[in-house]
Amino acid sequence: MRICVLLMLLLGEAQSHTASRPNFVLLMADDLGIGDPGCYGNKTLRTPNIDRLAEGGVKLTHHLAASPLCTPSRAAFMTGRYPIRSGMASQSIMGVFIFSASSGGLPTSEITFAKLLKNQGYSTALIGKWHLGTNCHNKTDFCHHPLSHGFDYFHGIPVTNLRDCKPGEGSVFTRAIRALVFIPLQIIAIMLLTLVVVKCLGLVRVPPGVFLCLLCLAAMILGLLVCFLHYFRPLNCFLMRNHEITQQPISYDNLTQRLTADAAQFIRRLVSPFIGMLPVATWCLAITMEVGETGWYF
Repeated sequence: MRICVLLMLLLGEAQSHTASRPNFVLLMADDLGIGDPGCYGNKTLRTPNIDRLAEGGVKLTHHLAASPLCTPSRAAFMTGRYPIRSGMASQSIMGVFIFSASSGGLPTSEITFAKLLKNQGYSTALIGKWHLGTNCHNKTDFCHHPLSHGFDYFHGIPVTNLRDCKPGEGSVFTRAIRALVFIPLQIIAIMLLTLVVVKCLGLVRVPPGVFLCLLCLAAMILGLLVCFLHYFRPLNCFLMRNHEITQQPISYDNLTQRLTADAAQFIRRLVSPFIGMLPVATWCLAITMEVGETGWYF
């Protein structure tokens, strides 16, 4: 009899504890407009799962994002503060982290919702795209990494989802390559042609060293371009699990399905076999996605 009473008290305490400390999932999607899901009136794209969530919950009709760019909007999402206050806003044309070796990131002094939840005993995980920096002084300090901002588990892309990471999908650096490579090469070609003509007409005596220097300059520019195109993917497009690189360069084949399965596995690891009775731990799962041209990318 005592055992039954003790068990009933334990179950009642666990259920009241669960009610006051709910488990929850946070979803964030880049490049998703309010008119894209079907629940907001889109008749072209099919989003049945999102529509079902809207039907069973609350559908908000007014919201202002902190920024239209990945890095600053994610900083605001994590901290609840304007991104300029954490140094995550920029007036430059780029405005986001493009390279894994980019300096800066979300300061460790910032208080993220993951830190607050972890202090309350929650297990936290982030699945998807981080895009708020990785390292400070070397490649192993991970001062800006999700695990340094309150998350117990991370699986995803530390930088961003660029067309350059997918072979044959083009490049976001087209304008920069034109300005830094093609235009200088055109100028060098015009200079070489002009010097050849002038020398052939006997108007000016041009030393051979001038031609050699211009050719070497053109070769150096082309070499730098080839190195950049060759090494960009392996150095900047990779998948991480916690602090370990698991795929380099990243493959987007079934990436959404792989990350979805990992997110579900994280929940299963923390939920008791007796669902609804004795949860092992309270948890928060943040899923950060980017809507690509060919589908959903986490």
